[in-house]
Amino acid sequence: MKDIRLAVLAAAAAGLLTLCARPSNALFGNDSGKSAAETNAPLPGMDEADAAQPPPRMAAENAAESSAAAAPESSAAQNPGSAAAQSPEETSLPGMAASGQMPQEVVIRGEGNSKLKAVKPPLQVKTDPFESLRDSLKPDEQLLLAESPLAVVWRRTHPEFLRNPRVVQPWKNTFSERPGLVFRPREVLAEVLGHKLDPKEPKGYQWSLTIADEEGKVFHHFEGSSNPPEELLWTGQNDQDEWIKAGKAYSPVYMFTDAAGTPYTRAGKPIKYKGVMHQERTGMHLSLDSTAVFGPSKEAQEPRPEAEPLLRSAADLIKRRYPGVPLRVESYAATKELAEQQAQSLQAYLLHELMLLPQDISTDFDRAQFSEQHTEIILLNR
Repeated sequence: MKDIRLAVLAAAAAGLLTLCARPSNALFGNDSGKSAAETNAPLPGMDEADAAQPPPRMAAENAAESSAAAAPESSAAQNPGSAAAQSPEETSLPGMAASGQMPQEVVIRGEGNSKLKAVKPPLQVKTDPFESLRDSLKPDEQLLLAESPLAVVWRRTHPEFLRNPRVVQPWKNTFSERPGLVFRPREVLAEVLGHKLDPKEPKGYQWSLTIADEEGKVFHHFEGSSNPPEELLWTGQNDQDEWIKAGKAYSPVYMFTDAAGTPYTRAGKPIKYKGVMHQERTGMHLSLDSTAVFGPSKEAQEPRPEAEPLLRSAADLIKRRYPGVPLRVESYAATKELAEQQAQSLQAYLLHELMLLPQDISTDFDRAQFSEQHTEIILLNR
């Protein structure tokens, strides 16, 4: 490519030199039919001596004239017969007009392995789109610690909260979430017969369930002509609106009679609870066994250490299901003074566990027989 450009520049320079080599009168059109004497005639106001001197010339004209004079001699040496016939115009470059114009466009072709690329490569500037957010995206180093500083501060400043006995302990649950007692007569019938029952076999058996108290008296009774139920739910209340009492034992007795009249009797597991929960008109009653709270003789003034799970279960039940409900503690003991002391000690325990004010828990007490001595926590209706 460089050689091609140099050749074009050389051709243009040669054309300019040829133009400069022509006589000045030919360039300006003063050579039409005039002789040399007429051309060299002095101008008006000039002497003949001044006119005899040649006009001044530029250095470029002298160089062009000398080169033009040398060119015919060389060409004449090569072609002796054609030197006299050529005119100054015929010594110009090929394609140059007689009027002295520039030569026509000359196209020079060349071959090369490299290709011109007109498309500029895209500007690739590496930038970070998240530069402004980079610091905020860094993880909190405190969260990666083996032990959270919040837990450390909590443990150091509030150790009594983590080890406080007031925290609810669901595993210490004396009061069932399901209301009532569940009996399964059909399962007991299968145990009596000693084999698994067919779906239609229980229909031929009459059945009854009797719940007796500690004195052997009937407290409640169920019966059916056929098909003992798989599950029987009892609320704990009999037909006389009496509820079973905490600390007392009740015995379920099952009786089955087949189609031939043969009876089958089976006694179930005794029913005895340290605490019983039931609803009455005054409110929800949590009945506690005085033997479990104040000892076998029921004469202790303060709750025994063995009673802590029972009392704690009652307090947790109030926290979870009845928060903010006013309470009343009732105690029945051998003497009225002992009953008052037991009621006040139980009131102090609930005030500490439930974090209530003294006016939120009232007390009541009275004298009762040994079999009727018990303690109740009543959640009053508002």
